Formats: sequence, structure tokens, C-alpha cells
Amino acid sequence: MSIALIITDRDVQALRHSIETELKGATPVWIYPDMPKPEWVEMAVVWKHPPRVLQAFPNLELVSSLGAGVEHILNDLTLPPGLRITRIVDESLTTSMRNYVLMAVLSIHKQLKFYQNNQQQARWEKPNQIEIPLRIGMLGLGVLGGSIAGSLAGLGFEVSGYSQNPRNIPGVRCLHAGEASLAEFVRQVNLLICLLPRTAATEGILNYELFRHLPKGSFLVNVARGAHLNEDGLLLAMKEGYICEAWLDVFHEEPLPEAHPFWRHPGIVITPHIASITNQENAAKVVADNYRRWKAGKELLFEVDEKKGY
Repeated sequence: MSIALIITDRDVQALRHSIETELKGATPVWIYPDMPKPEWVEMAVVWKHPPRVLQAFPNLELVSSLGAGVEHILNDLTLPPGLRITRIVDESLTTSMRNYVLMAVLSIHKQLKFYQNNQQQARWEKPNQIEIPLRIGMLGLGVLGGSIAGSLAGLGFEVSGYSQNPRNIPGVRCLHAGEASLAEFVRQVNLLICLLPRTAATEGILNYELFRHLPKGSFLVNVARGAHLNEDGLLLAMKEGYICEAWLDVFHEEPLPEAHPFWRHPGIVITPHIASITNQENAAKVVADNYRRWKAGKELLFEVDEKKGY
């Protein structure tokens, strides 16, 4: 029996070696498209896999995403029935995402773009307000969102969080869908950070109608999924002054097309989906552990609830 790695956007030789090492060489690990015996494959590790590819493995029972997101699996309409689905959650992912968000928040707080623009013009000038008082709103309080919200609160920021279910995070004012509407939540903040999972309910959630509930001159950080953001809605909200600066790490189309208006917008900071990248060695430990757990009939780590979408 074997494990298939179906990941076409990067070199996964190190991942293969690490999984085989974790499993002490007892289970072969193959890299797509080199699949010597498809009928041997019991588990697949995938990231944005080609359509219908999983149908080639008649004995496949367990699929793991290479990252925390699983929409590329759940959106596969050709997925064989009865599969168990897991994802990768590890400390390095959380640390990387936390550090990116902290970078964005502190840059906004200290008005880094103002000073960068002045430097380009050799202009020595101080803003009227040295630090921007922020009221941070975190959309999504899962493993990543909850950790980051707590870190921001620990730095002394006023932090509120909004989630589907109740959460309790020290220093963070936690609201959930049963207590307040999203519009009510957004009215209370001036920096919105999106760390929601991608589901049918959250696609397009960052839209013009939502942005209109923000105080004028607010800020946006999206490090979740490009599908959460209505891009035209953001441009209109920025034109009308509801949002003055946006940090975007994820997009509908990646790489972002050269002609896209985001590239030349003075209020938008673009990074190429690097806020949190899976560490292959750490991922191998989770994959191997779940493979052993599945073989032993034990509870899986980070198993996905298909009804919730995460």
C-alpha cells in the first residue's frame, strides 16, 4: 500500500523523503504523475490537484490537504464518495501567518506607507498623528485567527473577533453570529482582518456593502482566500474613502495578472500568497501520524467536517 503526493506547483522530494522517514520506509510514497501501481494508493496528499485525478485510485480512502485550506478538495465535483479528508495545521503555519499579520498591522499603525512615499520624494515630514489608533476586527477565530487575535491583544491593541461559533480568547472581545450581525460588528472597528475558511457562505463576504459599514479611512488585511474578496467592491470602497489602505496576499487569479488595477493602486500592498507557507518537514509529521492513526482505527488529526467546509 502507498501514499500519493499530488502537488504540481512545487518540488516535493523533501516531503516524500520526510514521510518515508517518519514511516520508517514501511510505506512507499509516490509523486504524481509517477504512480507505478495506482491500485496501491490508500492515501493522497494534494494541493490544487488536477480535475478527476483522484478517480484513478480505486482503493483511495484518505485525502489530506497540504495546507490548512481544503476548498480545492471540497470543490472537486468528481471526488470519490466516502473519502475522509484532513488538513495540515502546525505551529510553523501559525507563526508565519501571525508574523505576516503583525507586520501589516504595525506598518499601518506606524504609517509606514506615508514615510515610504516621503522617502521617494526626499521629503522630511511628520504626519499630524504619529500612530493611528486602531480598533482591530478579526473575521474568523479558528486556530490561526484565534492565535493572531490573542497576539495582537497582547501588544496592547483593542481587538474584537467575529466567528460562527462562540469563542473565549483572553484580551479579545469575541462575538459570534448569534449575538450580532456582521454589519454591527464591522461598524465597531477600523481595521478588518480576514482569516475565514472558504465556504459557500464566506465567498464574496468582503464586499462593498460590508465595507460601507466601516468608518471612513479604515484598513483591510486579507490573508485568507482570494474568493472572500469582491475586487470591484474594494476598489469602489477605496475610491469613496471607506478603506484607505489594503494589504492583500491572496487573489481570485494567481499569479495576479499584470494588467490588474491592484498593481498600480497607491493604497494597496500586494504580496504573492506568502503569508503562510507549509513547512514540508512539519507537514510530513502530520501526514505520517494521520496515516498511522487511520491504519489503527484511531481519531484523525484535523479531520474536515464537509458540512461546515473546514
